[in-house]
This record gives sequence, structure tokens and C-alpha cells, in this order.
Amino acid sequence: MFSSPKLIEDLQEELICSICRKYFTDPISIECGHSFCCCCLLCSWQEASTPLSCPECKSVFQLKDFQTNVHLGELAAIAKEMRPYCLQYPEGHGKCKVHQKEQNLFCEDDQSPICVSCSQSQEHEAHKLYSIEEAAENFRKKFQETMVHLWRKTENVAKQIAMEKIKFAYIQEEIEIQRRAIVSEFQKMQRFLTEEGEKYLSLLEIRGRANLDRLQKRRSELSHQNQEIMKNITELEEERKKPDMDLLQNMKEVLTRSESVLKKEIKVLPLNMMVCSIPGIMERIFCFKVDITLDCHTAEPGLIISEDLKTVRYGGFPAELPNNTGRFVGFAQVLATQSFISTRCYWEVEVPNNTAWCVGICKNSKDSEDYFMLMTVERFRRYFVFAMARHNLYSQVHKKFCLLTVSNLKVGIFLDYERGEISFYHVKNRYLIYTFPTTSFSGLLTPFFCLSKRVLVNDCSLMICVPN
Repeated sequence: MFSSPKLIEDLQEELICSICRKYFTDPISIECGHSFCCCCLLCSWQEASTPLSCPECKSVFQLKDFQTNVHLGELAAIAKEMRPYCLQYPEGHGKCKVHQKEQNLFCEDDQSPICVSCSQSQEHEAHKLYSIEEAAENFRKKFQETMVHLWRKTENVAKQIAMEKIKFAYIQEEIEIQRRAIVSEFQKMQRFLTEEGEKYLSLLEIRGRANLDRLQKRRSELSHQNQEIMKNITELEEERKKPDMDLLQNMKEVLTRSESVLKKEIKVLPLNMMVCSIPGIMERIFCFKVDITLDCHTAEPGLIISEDLKTVRYGGFPAELPNNTGRFVGFAQVLATQSFISTRCYWEVEVPNNTAWCVGICKNSKDSEDYFMLMTVERFRRYFVFAMARHNLYSQVHKKFCLLTVSNLKVGIFLDYERGEISFYHVKNRYLIYTFPTTSFSGLLTPFFCLSKRVLVNDCSLMICVPN
């Protein structure tokens, strides 16, 4: 009936929209004579920021001047219905080389089309056979499933890109925080250390830029991976539209490439925390060391104080005693014997491992809830150190993540009452953990120490270091 496949293909090409590459749906013709699906053309014009133009010949229109082409739509509908009959057995295509018969079966074991005579041979006797149409449909479903997985892969890549953007912003913020910390530290030193401070600022910028470069490189890698996935999706989409026999000729290679893309992992880039040890500053602060002891009269029930008033641990308390929660729910608190006003002072505390604790300074008043402290928070079975403060000058509780807690951590606490400054130091590694924004103090300030009420471990103690 159809003696010329080329003629049929040409006819069908004329009935396909050049935008969506499918048979016309509600076709409309525009002033230049070209026709498109109504929805395709409107979407094309809606996305365009330039004057309206023909997607095919680029002719410019001042108005959306078009007419519905009813006859073209009817022809497209007829061609769409004829397509399976025209493409099922194209002339000179799909012939068995052995029996010269149409290959209308597909052998799943050999992954190849065969004719009926081949299916009755001993070679294919125990093989699983499908009709060409059924086999092609099965592979279309596999392509569709693979595309779904690939789209999910793009979602994961997009999420990772979003996370890298957040990390990028975090690193920028961290650079700025460390820059201010370094400036603050060198302001405590004599003028001759200014040049040394600039050197460390430069070091911070280099480290920060290295982190940013790593993140930028990672973002580029993720973008490249996403492009590779999209390219694979496009290939699958094109293969899926092919006639049955053409689809089956190349389906194994296409699926192999898709599986290769799916197997590539999306790795998470870890961040390197940036800390700078400032030479000389710790030695300067050591000059303000004071001797701190624990005030047994302020210890909450369950706290056990050593005879030298330097060590405290939590051992629980009898049920008949009241559970005084103090300033911090879930912690047992004890104050220092000493209080400070209008002075500079520094002391060190060895904090316990693998349990919650907090150390800091508070107003020496039972009615006041003002405090500045470092405390540990347990998350994901690990302890993280946060700087937290409540002050009447703050609109809300000040909270800032500092670091992941480490074993044998010794915290140095420096108070400059006149300047309104409270700083916490990592004594062993000799760097600043955190400095609270400068504020204004009034009245006595007293050191305090807290241990979690949840963990009862005999050696889980907090110790105030004896000044050298």
C-alpha cells in the first residue's frame, strides 16, 4: 500500500511541530505561513523577552496574528493513527538474513530480533520470545524507569549544589569572623605587633580562599555531573521516540551509559575549620591569672566538691532533697568564691570528656539571669561547643557554634570588665575560641561551673587549674 517509505517519512515530517517534534495538536498558522502547536507557540512567545518572532524563520511580528488550521490538525491526527502501520515493517528493513522473512519476534536470551522460522529452530527452542511491539514497549518502560532515576539523581545534585552554596556563604562568614577575631586579639597587644597581625590576616585570607576555591571547584564538578546526567536523559528521550527496530538496535549501549552515570556517587565536601594561633597574646593574658575556688554554699544538691575546692563532679542527690534547677535546666551549678568588678582577670578550667558541661560568668544576683558561657550540646552522639549569652542589652539569647569538643580540653576564660569583653581560649592549641560582642557591665560578676545531671560517672569531673 505504501510503496515509498521516503515519501511517507516526508509526509509525516510535514505534520510534525518543529518545536515539540510531535504530531500537531491544535495547530495554528502565523503570518509567515509556518504552523505550530498552539500551546508550543504560546509558550515560546511567553518565554521570549525580545519582540515576537517565528521560531522557525525568525520573522518578527508586532501582534499575535495567527489562525487555527483545522485541516492540518485533521491530517496530523490521521498520520498519528497510521504511524504504527507505516513503521512496523518498513520496506527492506527487518528481514531475517537466513529465512528472508520478517523479523516480528524478539529473543530475550539473545537480545535480538528473529523471524517465526528462527523461533522454531533448536537454537531458540528454550528461549523467551516476545513480539517486536511488546519487546520494544518493555524497553521503553526500562528507559522510562531509568529516566526517573536520572531525574532523581538531578534532584540530589541540585540539593548538593544548594548545600555547597550554603557552605560557600558559611566560609565567607567564617572568614569575616576570624578576621575580626584576629584584629581584636592584636589590639590587646602593643603597637609593635601590628605588622605581625597583618601577616596573620593574610594567612586567614589564604586559608579562607583555599576553602572557597575547593568549594568552587566542587560546585563546578557537580554542575558538570548534572550536565552529564541531562545529556543522558536527552539521549534516552531521543532513543525512546525511535521506531521499534531502531530502538532495539542500540538499546544495550544506551542503557550501559545510563547505568554508568547512575553509579557515580555524589560526594560531600568536608569543610576545614579555620583557626589561628596568635603568638604572644596568651603570654600577655597569663599576666592576669587569678586563683579561683568553688563556693560550697552555692553548690546545688548532687554536686561533690573536693577538699581543695578546685574540683567538682556530679553524683546525684537523694530523692527527698529539692531539685533546684538554678539558671540552667538539666545542669547542676556551683559558683566561685571570688567575684570581680572593674578589673582584668584570667583563669583556666579542665572540662570533662563525653558529657555536658558549661563554664562562664554570671551576675552575682539570684534575681538576675544574665550570663556569658561556653557549653556543650549533644547532637548525633557527639558533643559540640557553643557560646551562649543572655544580657539585658541583647534582644534575644546570643548563641554561636564554636567547635566540636575534644578530649582533655582546657578552657581559658578572660574578663576585661572595663572594656566589656569576655573571651574563651583553647589553652592547649593557644587560639581564641570565641569573644562575645563588647557590652557594658554593672555590678559584681562571678565565675560559675555546671555539670549535666543526666550522666553519673565517677571520673567525670570538672577541675579549676591552679595558677602557675
